[in-house]
Amino acid sequence: MDIAYVLLSPNGRIGSRDFLRGLILLTGVSLIVHVLMIGVVLEATLLHYPILWGYFCVFGKRLHDAGQTAWFNIAFMVGYIVVSSILNAMLVPFLSPQIVPLMTELQKIGTDQGIMAMLTAQQEHAAQIAHGTALTTFASFLLASAALAFVGTRLPSDPHSNAHGPATGPRDAA
Repeated sequence: MDIAYVLLSPNGRIGSRDFLRGLILLTGVSLIVHVLMIGVVLEATLLHYPILWGYFCVFGKRLHDAGQTAWFNIAFMVGYIVVSSILNAMLVPFLSPQIVPLMTELQKIGTDQGIMAMLTAQQEHAAQIAHGTALTTFASFLLASAALAFVGTRLPSDPHSNAHGPATGPRDAA
């Protein structure tokens, strides 16, 4: 697997095996960035932008291999956000029960004083929320990434050359 080709170039095609390798690598780097953000440096958030580009390239090439446009990446992003949000909401009471009273208090502030007051209070407690929900965030990130990996590997490869390049062939089948 050519890492630069898989992670940095939006052009071309990749089969399911290289797709999974690229996705696993990006997921590992994302987890490291999450740990840096929570434990050490909040500015590590800026590292998410190049990682996002890597995800765009990996999914775009996988979509190209299926004969689709890379613009369907938007559907993957929306799907990831929806699945991750649902998982976060479901997992917080189980994996981060210590943060539930604070979240309830923030919701009460939002109901009583409005959305701006809630956002201000949320910003004041941002570090506490980040530390308190770290396990939940990691779990939902990994589960949502696994769901995307499943969908991405199940995309049927175009067995013929298409506008994005030659067929990836059976050698690259997962």
